[in-house]
Amino acid sequence: MDDDSKNAWMRVGLHFAAAGDKLKTHAKVVAEEAKGSDADQAAITDALNTLGKAMNQAVQSVGNAVKDQEVRDSLTAALNSMGDAMNTSFGEAGTKVGDTVADVGAKVSDKVKDTFGRKGS
Repeated sequence: MDDDSKNAWMRVGLHFAAAGDKLKTHAKVVAEEAKGSDADQAAITDALNTLGKAMNQAVQSVGNAVKDQEVRDSLTAALNSMGDAMNTSFGEAGTKVGDTVADVGAKVSDKVKDTFGRKGS
């Protein structure tokens, strides 16, 4: 994996860590306001720790998957297919818009000719 990819995934991890810290801070504030029991606070802390571990595992899993050439090839093929499908769809839509504009233009032209007279009539 090149340095740009490593840095990008490092930033993802840092953002998740920062989000986890903010969630933990908010949870502490709520727990203090609720003046919950020690068991309640322990349960919240445990849940946040579990969430943090799950986020780390997800990021590591994606990072490991990106290192796998077969996964990268599959993702490349999938993204290329998606790009082809989007190009085809937008091309078809563009053709339809172009045809509609041409039809409207012809109708306007005919209306103008009918209203102001045709040349040579």
